[in-house]
Amino acid sequence: MTDHTSTDTAYATWTSLQPITRPGDVPITTPIAWMENHRADHSLALLLSRHDPDRHGPTDALACLALGEAIRTELGHYRGSLVHDARRRGASWQQIADALDTDIPTAQQLLRDWADGQHRLYQSEPLSGHRLGLTATEHQAVLDLIPDH
Repeated sequence: MTDHTSTDTAYATWTSLQPITRPGDVPITTPIAWMENHRADHSLALLLSRHDPDRHGPTDALACLALGEAIRTELGHYRGSLVHDARRRGASWQQIADALDTDIPTAQQLLRDWADGQHRLYQSEPLSGHRLGLTATEHQAVLDLIPDH
């Protein structure tokens, strides 16, 4: 049986954060699923109080807005990485663009921007002696996935 004590404690700490009224109130290490669970709780409270708008004041609505923005921002950080994963696994540029509901040049720019950011991260100061990001060779390999680069 798996011991979830540390995760359970971290989740309990997360759920006790009140009030969340700005995306910055959400710690950067918070899993997206936790944010969504908390947003859903506020959304349900908001739904249940629709007939009595003065019941809770703006707290639930503000929390839904703030958590929604935090989730959107966090998901945005993964877009370039996911484009990379999809392309490496054989997805066509049209499939990727369709999945992003955009055009091919925009999808390719997203990958280029992600690769450039990962390469800058690699060139920056190592974290605890470990480098993160893409080496020059890895960076070029990602750029080679983009036609006419």
